[in-house]
Amino acid sequence: MKYLMCNLKSHKNLEDILKYKNTLNKLNSRNKEFVLFPPSIYLPFFYNVDYKIGSQNISKYISGSHTGEILATQLASLKVSYVLINHCETLENSKDCVLKIQNALKSKIKVVLCIGRNITPEDDIIANLQTQITEIFAELSLSEKENIILAFEPCYVVNKQTTLPPKEILFVIENIKNYVLNKYNIKIPVIYGGGITLDNIDALLKFDIIDGFLLGSSGINPENLLKISVKF
Repeated sequence: MKYLMCNLKSHKNLEDILKYKNTLNKLNSRNKEFVLFPPSIYLPFFYNVDYKIGSQNISKYISGSHTGEILATQLASLKVSYVLINHCETLENSKDCVLKIQNALKSKIKVVLCIGRNITPEDDIIANLQTQITEIFAELSLSEKENIILAFEPCYVVNKQTTLPPKEILFVIENIKNYVLNKYNIKIPVIYGGGITLDNIDALLKFDIIDGFLLGSSGINPENLLKISVKF
């Protein structure tokens, strides 16, 4: 079963998000794990939906007085099942990522760890991604590593209507999986995000090695999201 995840980022006002939620009542979540990441302010509106809800971020703090922070325990109380960590549009370092991962897992929230920030097409992408993974995984226990989904999101195609060629996506994901398996003896799910559209999703769904997709701009329109979802 593949993952279909949709990050709404900072889109939608109150009226828009209520219409969006109403449209998603038509979504069939069979044959996939569908996860919606709405703006944090709207998480309570999705408390009792039939699909999974995720948070776009989480605090590195466990408790205390931290203005503007959203604690893992608060997210768990809203039935949040997933959290995005290290998205290229957020400002996070490896140390903060480790703390956020640990806090999320302590509250039984599954982690989607994004990799691919600060890379360009001219970089050695494989070496860069391995470094990003190692810096974070080095500080995690085996059980913590085993509860992470990696999301390969090359920052230079995020918010674009073009994606990497399928052969390049497959090559990178295969290398990521082999690297984690050989170094940590873990079979880890890897999903892809960046430029996924209704036009190119069919070609990518053919490949079992891709465990799912993280949508951005193509999920802003709920009707478009429904059309993508029925392809799973």
